[in-house]
Parts: sequence; structure tokens; C-alpha cells
Amino acid sequence: MTTAAVAARPASMLGQLARKEIARYASHPLFLVGAALVALSSIGKPDGNMSVLGNVIAPAAGVGVIGLLVMASLTRTSDQIASAAGTVVVSERTRTLGLVCALIVPFAAGVCWLGWAIWAYGHWPPPPYGSPFGGIGDGWVSANLVALGLMPALGGPILGLVLGRWLPRRGVAPLFAVLLVAETIVMQGLFEPLRYLRLVAPWTYFTGPYGIEGDGDRMMILTGSPYWYCVYLLVLCALGVVLALLHDRERPRRPLLIALGVIVVVAAVTAVLAITTGVQEVMINPLPSQP
Repeated sequence: MTTAAVAARPASMLGQLARKEIARYASHPLFLVGAALVALSSIGKPDGNMSVLGNVIAPAAGVGVIGLLVMASLTRTSDQIASAAGTVVVSERTRTLGLVCALIVPFAAGVCWLGWAIWAYGHWPPPPYGSPFGGIGDGWVSANLVALGLMPALGGPILGLVLGRWLPRRGVAPLFAVLLVAETIVMQGLFEPLRYLRLVAPWTYFTGPYGIEGDGDRMMILTGSPYWYCVYLLVLCALGVVLALLHDRERPRRPLLIALGVIVVVAAVTAVLAITTGVQEVMINPLPSQP
């Protein structure tokens, strides 16, 4: 067999496996339910005070959190199929890369939601007493929509892939999903002492009706840069892919370990930039929450 043929064989196997995993993800009942819920949430006028900035929880939960469960399930069943074959025809690393290719499905769902959200924000802008306010531009809004609506479509399934590789027991993924939701509640900005450092979390708000004394629904814009936060989340996604690939001990791991170290440093730098740039003093809408 020629060298070219040997090199082409793994690539051909990966292509076949990728198509299979994409189809499995797209037809998974949980993904279909989550995508349907996101679609239903996009019917009609969005939140009256924040426009689509109040709707970002829909794709984060319906595609992201549910995607964690979907990908953990696909990873587990992929390994079961390989084990049932008796001999390992496809290496674990190739199977992992095939699952990474399947991320195109939730990402495409996230892109569809993002397209609707950008249109909806222009069609139904927030009122003056809503959010954003104070000269915050459309770029800030778009960065919020990417970070809180689109990026979870990648981050949730990637976390599911990591869990499926390192902690493949059946109940682990649902437990992590619950813990992720609980962590999000704590770090979304409700608790004032955590507002400045909240951007180390994989999901948080930049604005909302946090309220002031005498007006519990007064709109605020919290500190931090949604632009750098988008970069930070993308780096976390890369970190998750490398962690999943590292589980395969039959292939050389040194390049992955080097990449892991570099990505950890970049993640720390981008997290610091997300926290220390952008808005640095909490902004309070000067108008009361009701007209």
C-alpha cells in the first residue's frame, strides 16, 4: 500500500464517521425537542424591556444545556458500538474528532437563532426605560447575542463530549447539567459581591432588571466587555476539545499537552481582559422601570 493510500485511509474514515455522527446528532430526540423549544420562544415579540437580550436564555438552555446531554449520550454510545465490534477498527481519537464534527448541528441551530435575534432587535428595540441605554451601541448588543446565545450552542455539547470521554457513567451528564444551571444562577449578577468576577463563568448576563432601592426592576448594565468574553468562551471551547482528545492514551499526547498549556494561559488572559475592559462602573438607567 502506498504512503498516500495509508494517509488517505484515516481521512476517509473520519469523513464517513463525521457524516454518521452529524446525522445521529441531528436526529437525536433531545436535540429536536430543544430546537423546537427555541423556535417556539422566537415566535412573536421578545421581552418588552430588553428586546432579544431577554431571550438569550432560550438557546443557551435549549441548544446548550440540552446539547450537553445529547453529546454525552452520543459519546457513550459511540464507544459502546466500538466495543461491540470486538476489534477497534477506528481509534478513539478519530471517533472523538467525528463527534467534534457533529458540533456543526447545534452551531447551525445557534446561527439560525442569532440571525433571528439580530433582526428582532432591530424590529423591536427596547424602550428608553429598558436596556441597553446610555449610548451603548449595536456592537455591544451583537456581542451579547453571540456570547450568550450562539456560544452556548458550542460550549454545552463540548462539555458533554468531555464528560462522555472522562466520566462516561450514565448519570454524570444530567448531574453536571443541574450543577451548570445552579452555577449560572449564582454567577449571573444577582449577587453584588460576585458581579465583577462573574465573567470567569461560562454564562452570565451583562444587563438586566437588577433593581435599586425603591425600584426593584430598574435596568442596569454590569461591568465587563462582551467582546473579550466572546473570545474567552471560544478559548474555553478549544480547551474542551483538547481535553476530550487527551483521553486517548494510544496516540502521542505531547502535542496536545503543549496545546493545553497554551490554551489555559490564553483563557486566563482573555478572562482578565473580559473583566477589566469595557464598562467598569455599573450603569443604572436614569429612567424608572415603568414609563
